[in-house]
Amino acid sequence: MKLNSVGLVVNYDKEKARETAYQIINWLGSKSIKVYIEGKGGELVGRKDLNCPLEKFLNKVDIVISLGGDGTLLKAARLAAFADIPVFGVNLGGLGFLTQIGIEDLEKSLERLYRERYFLDERMMLDCSVKRKDNVIKKLVALNDVVISKGAFARIISLATYVNNDYVITYSADGLVVSTSTGSTAYSLSAGGPIVNPNINSMILTPICPHTLSARPLIIGENDKVKIVLESSEEEVMVTIDGQEGFTLKTKDELLVKKSNYKALLITFKEKSFYAILREKLRWSGQINKQLN
Repeated sequence: MKLNSVGLVVNYDKEKARETAYQIINWLGSKSIKVYIEGKGGELVGRKDLNCPLEKFLNKVDIVISLGGDGTLLKAARLAAFADIPVFGVNLGGLGFLTQIGIEDLEKSLERLYRERYFLDERMMLDCSVKRKDNVIKKLVALNDVVISKGAFARIISLATYVNNDYVITYSADGLVVSTSTGSTAYSLSAGGPIVNPNINSMILTPICPHTLSARPLIIGENDKVKIVLESSEEEVMVTIDGQEGFTLKTKDELLVKKSNYKALLITFKEKSFYAILREKLRWSGQINKQLN
């Protein structure tokens, strides 16, 4: 399919992202490719004429390019998933597990997008529903993780956890991360969770600073359904999606987390394996070029 239009999702707090957006707009214009900027961000790059309301954005673009770090890509991926639109991330941030292409490779990468020389990497997403007194009051979709956490001054919280309606454990902890394999290198990893290859669809339950050493991370199947009941009486408890969208929980609220019907479509060139990316991003030592006989 010929590339006719591109949508931009930009972290406007980064000057480099604004500069790169302007550069991409000019490059795409030279190829007669239409550009749409989500929301009103065009004003910040001197192209107010490219602004596109969110409700129309997904109907106009063939692919979405995110400019920033992994956080910007997560926002773009959640948005694009509702319309099965591929997302290409340019890393202008820090670690960047998801946004693998740096600014130095930008023009070459744009040329490959234009010539359709890329692959689509499907990533599992999570549906999260908040249930209060038998009523679902909030629905959210995540690519990386669903996190329940206490406020800065709140005490340890109690989270009764069930998988497929089987009681597993009540975590007494600062919180709990329910992540996809994609999200295993994000908050879950910082909380002591395992690294899982994103080609393996799974969910990882990782307690945050648990009160007992016996409370360990747990990997469960992609089709399992998780129910978490907030049993503590603390009021400063939040559920957050990919570290970006939040909702306040009350005692006895239930969180229902399962595999989503939506999938994130990430554009990749497959120049590096998952393990090569791990070595680079986590700075693992060893003979990088060592080959198995």
